[in-house]
Amino acid sequence: MKIVFFRTPKPRQFKYPPRYYDAEKERWEQRKKELGLSEDGKTDFSSRINSNWNRFRKSDHSRKRKAEMSVLIYLFIVALLIYFIFFA
Repeated sequence: MKIVFFRTPKPRQFKYPPRYYDAEKERWEQRKKELGLSEDGKTDFSSRINSNWNRFRKSDHSRKRKAEMSVLIYLFIVALLIYFIFFA
């Protein structure tokens, strides 16, 4: 029997789950996602609601940005007019 004061480290184990690529299944899943179908073939309303909500938020954000830019342009024009009226 050997007396060891230090524990020797064990080699690391790889946790590699093999993955297989099925092109047909990939196309089928993509098509189901485009149509908004769930596993049982019914329409997935939550994905539709999420996509509509995201689209609305993007358009709302761009609309707000355009409004902010127009306000800045108007302020710049007013500042130029005030400058020319009082200092020119």
